[in-house]
Amino acid sequence: MGKNGAMKVPNSLRLFGLSGAALLLLVSCASGTTAGWTYAPLGPSPTPAASEAPSAAPGSPSGSGGPGVTITLTTEQDNPLAFVPAELTMPAGAQVTVDYTNNSNLPHNINFFDGPDQNSNSIAKTDIATGPGALETVTFTAPSTPGDYFFWCDVHQSAMQGIYHVQ
Repeated sequence: MGKNGAMKVPNSLRLFGLSGAALLLLVSCASGTTAGWTYAPLGPSPTPAASEAPSAAPGSPSGSGGPGVTITLTTEQDNPLAFVPAELTMPAGAQVTVDYTNNSNLPHNINFFDGPDQNSNSIAKTDIATGPGALETVTFTAPSTPGDYFFWCDVHQSAMQGIYHVQ
């Protein structure tokens, strides 16, 4: 600062012909003081990307139990009368999508019941399809009451059964 309180302008800055306001800004930044504002980048702010749900292990819901989960289920040729896995877990009241792939040469489907056995109401089922590679998808709302519920193959009822746990 000069004798009268005015800022001294270095000769190197006079060469660039900086205006008083630009000079004040530059000197303020260089001296570590600010005019009560912070720097904001020019242009639109990037939109945060929607986080992708992590891949789920077969039979496990993907995501964090939000409004929807996807479960993958198979029947393999080397064990053509079994669901893999035979136990599933899903959040209570969640929108559930089940991708069932029949990789055997036998006809199968999957039928979900709203109770502990086949005497309960069916809440969702796939079409019967013969594999290998037959993908059937069904979407339903999981029961809102936590507990253990039943599913099976309508074609091989006593041989192909499973439990889905609602938490």
